[in-house]
Amino acid sequence: MTDAVLVVEGKRIHVNKTFLSIHSDYFKALFSKNFKEGNQNSEIEISEVSYNDFGLLCSSFYPNHQYPNDKTVERLLMNARRFLLSSVTLSVEHHLLHHSRIAFERILWLADEYTIPKLLENCIREIDSLVKVKKLERSKENEKLSDKTKLLLLERILKLI
Repeated sequence: MTDAVLVVEGKRIHVNKTFLSIHSDYFKALFSKNFKEGNQNSEIEISEVSYNDFGLLCSSFYPNHQYPNDKTVERLLMNARRFLLSSVTLSVEHHLLHHSRIAFERILWLADEYTIPKLLENCIREIDSLVKVKKLERSKENEKLSDKTKLLLLERILKLI
């Protein structure tokens, strides 16, 4: 049931255009008639992603779904953003909210970096003591947070004192 071939790192991946388009605005645009790739039956090169990472990404929404884990969440989020796969972001969000053992500070940064509002809100709500504030302040992720998230954190801290 495939009707397109993607080439990643020289390896051919047979895919279904409609299925990919349903899940990804990136592929919806790529396979549209407005792009030459949408009108041709030849192979389409996908660059700047490894074969393994692309396979991981596809396995998180294709049949025989593979769930994210702490080792894969960041690569999945990076590629979900690139290929506009909101369902993958939601799957990673669920993992981070309910199953992850990643440090709180890292999860906060992931929520900020990959614009995951529900996860960000949950992380900010977890700031419930000055001890947690100090721990966040000492973390390397703190330096990478956006100004918007820092403002939300400041508002939360002001409620604590």
